[in-house]
Amino acid sequence: MYLYDAWYVAAWDHELGGAPLARTLLGMPLVLYRAGDGRAVALDDRCCHRRAPLSKGKVVGNDIQCGYHGLQFDPGGACVRVPSQSTVPPGARVRSYPVIERNRWVWVWMGDPTAADASQIPDLFWHDSPAWVAVTDRFHVKASYQNLIDIQLDQTHSRYVHPTSLGNDGAVATPPKVRRDDRTVRCERLMPNADPPPIWAKIGDFTGNVDHWIKWVYYPPAAISFDVGVYNVGTGAFEGNLTHGISVRNSHSCTPETATTTHHFWVAARNFKLDDPEVHRAIGAIRNTFLEDVAIVEATEQRIADDPAAPTIDVNADHPTIQARRLLARLIEEAAGRRAAE
Repeated sequence: MYLYDAWYVAAWDHELGGAPLARTLLGMPLVLYRAGDGRAVALDDRCCHRRAPLSKGKVVGNDIQCGYHGLQFDPGGACVRVPSQSTVPPGARVRSYPVIERNRWVWVWMGDPTAADASQIPDLFWHDSPAWVAVTDRFHVKASYQNLIDIQLDQTHSRYVHPTSLGNDGAVATPPKVRRDDRTVRCERLMPNADPPPIWAKIGDFTGNVDHWIKWVYYPPAAISFDVGVYNVGTGAFEGNLTHGISVRNSHSCTPETATTTHHFWVAARNFKLDDPEVHRAIGAIRNTFLEDVAIVEATEQRIADDPAAPTIDVNADHPTIQARRLLARLIEEAAGRRAAE
């Protein structure tokens, strides 16, 4: 099940250019394009004439032209031209979706357009702030978006899935502090005098233990932001003195394509040594770390498919992911109740 009245990341801003982009979200085929006036547009990828994919057509000014019979549709989805006749049939249109570009991500509202609330899009300023430098990518993951979200919200896996990059004993030994409200789940692990993850030890030139934290916010249904700090022990980082170490911000959007495939958009950004190519290459290696997430989640998805009824257990460390799933389930249930009452 999906939460339809919500924003989902559909693309990077640079993916929208002069040609239509086909992308499936929540099992629904969309065509995205950039209109001649610069607007990002999202429509059903299905012409209302013979249901040909509009993504096989081309952009004409602000409109998109079907590649089958040349019908043109404006950014609102209305058919504005039928080349073989002088009039447009009444009601000829395709569905359009609200679109907002923010912090380099193209967000699409998949539900009732009258309910689209821009305030629900998180502020991920490090994506495009000149004070930060980011490494970015998009993976196509053969797994459920919820399973991909689970691994992002679970730091205890890092010791075993990422032993040479993000793994550390502190994240396994430190219980998470979790807070859930009406729209988010927030979690933090504060790890004083802990072993640093190898990637941050290398980048920050740390030779011993550090004061380390991992804080995240889950914005249902599919976005997560991370605040990671690694600082010299006892230098006041937990109290706000951020002059003796490094801070990193990560973002993940696990946008469902289908029930068993996901678009994984991610960002890893830093606000230190912005012009240092060695640091940029070192942080760029996190791509391989995130691919390790993909590998274990895809393998798990296959085992789930082999026997969906196989028993599972929960452990104490699952508390953050359980809270995130419960919040999403509640939002989906409430949305279904509103639809039933209409």
